[in-house]
Amino acid sequence: MTGIFGRIAGLFGGGSEPPSPPADPGFRERPRVAGLPQATEAERIIAAICAEVTAAQHGRFAAIKLTGIARWEELKRESDALQVEVALAAIVPRPRGSYSYTAESWTVEETRKTIASQLIRKKLPFTAAQLAGLIDQWASGTWLQYGIPGQPILGAVDRLLDGKVPDGPLRAALDKLRNRLLADTAHGQQNKFEAGTIARVAAMLEPGSVDTRALPAGAFATMIASWLDALDPAARDAWRALLLHAAGAGDKAKPVAKWLAEGAPLVAALGEDEVAARLVAWMEAVTPDPSRPDISLDMLKGVVWLSAGFAREGLAGPVGRFAEKCFRKVPGIGARSVKLGNAALWALSETSDAPGAAAELFRLRARLKLPSVQKLLDGRLATLADKLGSNVADLEDGSLPDFGLAADGTVKRRVGDLVATITVAADGVTLAWAGSDGRALKAPPASVQRDFKPELAALKQAVKDVEAARATQALRLEQGWQEDRSWDVAAWRRTFLDHPLRRQLALALIWRFDGEGGPVAAMPEGDRLATLAGDTALPETGSVRLWHPLDSDPEDVLAWRRRIMDLGITQPIKQAHREIYVLTDAERRTDIYSNRFAAHILRQHQFRALCQARGWRFEFLGGWDNWNVPSRAIPHHGLTIEYHVEAVDNDQRSAAYVPLHLATDQVRFIGADGRPVPLETVSPILFSEALRDVDLFVAVTSVANDPGWTDGGPEGRFGGYWREWAFGDLSQNAETRRALIASIAPKLAIADRLEIGDKFLVVRGNRQKYAIHFGSSNIQILPSNRYLCIVSGPAPKGMESIKLPFAGDSLLSIILSKAFLLADESRITDPTILRQL
Repeated sequence: MTGIFGRIAGLFGGGSEPPSPPADPGFRERPRVAGLPQATEAERIIAAICAEVTAAQHGRFAAIKLTGIARWEELKRESDALQVEVALAAIVPRPRGSYSYTAESWTVEETRKTIASQLIRKKLPFTAAQLAGLIDQWASGTWLQYGIPGQPILGAVDRLLDGKVPDGPLRAALDKLRNRLLADTAHGQQNKFEAGTIARVAAMLEPGSVDTRALPAGAFATMIASWLDALDPAARDAWRALLLHAAGAGDKAKPVAKWLAEGAPLVAALGEDEVAARLVAWMEAVTPDPSRPDISLDMLKGVVWLSAGFAREGLAGPVGRFAEKCFRKVPGIGARSVKLGNAALWALSETSDAPGAAAELFRLRARLKLPSVQKLLDGRLATLADKLGSNVADLEDGSLPDFGLAADGTVKRRVGDLVATITVAADGVTLAWAGSDGRALKAPPASVQRDFKPELAALKQAVKDVEAARATQALRLEQGWQEDRSWDVAAWRRTFLDHPLRRQLALALIWRFDGEGGPVAAMPEGDRLATLAGDTALPETGSVRLWHPLDSDPEDVLAWRRRIMDLGITQPIKQAHREIYVLTDAERRTDIYSNRFAAHILRQHQFRALCQARGWRFEFLGGWDNWNVPSRAIPHHGLTIEYHVEAVDNDQRSAAYVPLHLATDQVRFIGADGRPVPLETVSPILFSEALRDVDLFVAVTSVANDPGWTDGGPEGRFGGYWREWAFGDLSQNAETRRALIASIAPKLAIADRLEIGDKFLVVRGNRQKYAIHFGSSNIQILPSNRYLCIVSGPAPKGMESIKLPFAGDSLLSIILSKAFLLADESRITDPTILRQL
């Protein structure tokens, strides 16, 4: 037998003859484990398995996988006695320098170890003598942590003893192992392997003894030390047992079932409420520092994992906020702690029956933008939905907590003698205070702020949680247009009208009802619907989806806009006044791409942040191999939207060497086969919404909005672009903004000083005239067209009375605030502005 297979067979021998030395000159005869059988049949099986694995490795140093190896699969069906013989034969110690370090010799060594490890983990009938021989050999080895699979062997001993005290050779071997570990660590700190193994052996030798191991050292351990020392002895021992167990959870992505089962009684001994309260306090106090790794945080990770076993109302929010904190990035380093963040996400996904846990996962999916975290969350939510016999969208519909809100969107909390009222509106959440006599207060008095700090902190957090949920639901509704979401009437009523938080959003929006009589656009009013023609009853059957301006003709769209304005409603998303983007003749000619938003210069960091906020995927483009295309997948349509960009090489880079600017190119819709599809085949609403996102990217992140680029940037290279777009033709987004300002201008206190132009809002001040561009909000002083730089600041007096019909257009507010400021220059105190005037 020659070649690779001959060498492997030579390592183990064959037939009745002793094994012959292999060609490897660094090989030494492998010593046999004392008292173990000379299992020639076992050796032949091992040789066959090693030959198959080595062939599959193709000369690589790669992880050993036995699944699919024919002789291994056959062995698993053989008798227990033969499997025991193979396990024992596979364990051969590796003396220092015993073989040359080649891919082949490494593969054989690792395959033997994997065979032994997997067989010993099975409940095979090992005898005390066999296990004693293995442990004795392990304790005599050079490296205890590597080589012989010691932990599986201890697991087999555990199963054999089943709580009994060992005796004879087995006890002697365990004593030898413990003494070896203690000797190795006598002059230094024990690592996790050494401390855990010593404790495990001690528990076998003296069952029921108190674990005297030291807690892992680190900043977290130091933080809890004084609290732990102050406990009475019984409580301290119970907490120490739990923390030591938590520290031994391992470095895997999720805990194993056995470890969780062993931790449950430790939690029960302390009380689930006590452990939950302590966990919340720790999560609020700890902020992981990625530049200073802390091994003692493994205790916190373990307790977070164990929290999945006791669903407690109010626990999901703190666990979710801890996950968010852990995944927050530190500049130049990365996430604070991926390990702790993943532990929190796992705990939430496993406590899906706990109030708010699923909703917290959905909130995190909207907040956490790291692609790896998004993928992890999507997988956990899909698994959870499948387990419940649902889909992800319906799971999200049913998981939003009501936060204790009444049907009108309010909840009252008493703090001392005061009453705090949280109110949910379509466009935001407010907190109001009232005294015991019912009179409104701007804020709680100093005495309440001093004496009720925990209550006030909890109230502040509640407001944040409700607003986060409201904002997430608004974004989800907006994204529903691209996903073509709809509900049957009963599900829509249950999901929106019967939910106190979603109800406030639903009442401010226009819905499309499709039934036997055809489509009807209407707004809910109590249990009835208000249409443009009058009110009507809510239908019993049919489907409902969010109305889009493309669902109606232009006259009806304008009528809805007037209705929203007349009622003084602020919609949670831009709906009635939403821009629409229809296919142009130029786009029909290009067929598979749109150049409508090509040739722009964008600020890369702001662009990436906005991509993430709008559900697009994009990583920084730089001077390294990191090419990618901003994209958003639309699974419902089987399409992916792409907006092609490239980094601008103008020597302007961040401290991390990321180019500051991007140049834009085509928008494409990519099919499941990876090829662009004709634009005419794309759903009109999906096409409009995709281009609206791209228009938003350009409007918000273009350098045309950057005063520092008035000179065209480095060497004036982009001066033409800046001038063209800072004061050029209006995009669809800017046209809509112009129309809205034209409709509300007559109602403003400064109406007599305003004039609506084609591209500018013209403001007549006391000293000069000014033109504010509807697209960029940049200002020119008339008639010289001299540029006036005003950086956005607090809204000037008079702005607070303006009721806008939708939330989310920051440029609209900026234009109006600049108009109020310039209408009376005497109120300007900023010396930078005054010098320009």
